[in-house]
Amino acid sequence: MADTKRRLKYLGYSVVMQEVPDEISLVFNISGCPHHCEGCHSEFLWDYKGDYLSDDLERVIDEYSGLITCVCFMGGDQNIEELESYLKTVKDLGLKTCVYSGSDDQSIFNDCMKYLDWLKIGSYDNTQLSDDHVEYGVKLASKNQHMIKVH
Repeated sequence: MADTKRRLKYLGYSVVMQEVPDEISLVFNISGCPHHCEGCHSEFLWDYKGDYLSDDLERVIDEYSGLITCVCFMGGDQNIEELESYLKTVKDLGLKTCVYSGSDDQSIFNDCMKYLDWLKIGSYDNTQLSDDHVEYGVKLASKNQHMIKVH
């Protein structure tokens, strides 16, 4: 059976301090999200568009060298194998890693765990909204979401 997975694309990036505990993170917004959670605040990431992450990842990391301590991928679980290769690249560069996923199935990341420092897992569920659901200092929108410290 042919592999129908699409290469990961992204729609921008930013440097932030609130997404990963105690880290200054370069965050890539991965497009083509397969989850389409009702009430999603990032619907612009549902469409598969943007630039290929493979074309720019190392250049952008190099641009922020010395300023960041972590690289966070907002999504990417639609192509776990490719995501895993980027996590390895980031770890090889001496930075911490994080993935934010709308999946409720943590096991899809089993092969990636050796390259992950943080994993935010869980779909946005507007029936479980919470103003005080905080894990490791990160505010999570719904009670079914979890921030997991891997290493």
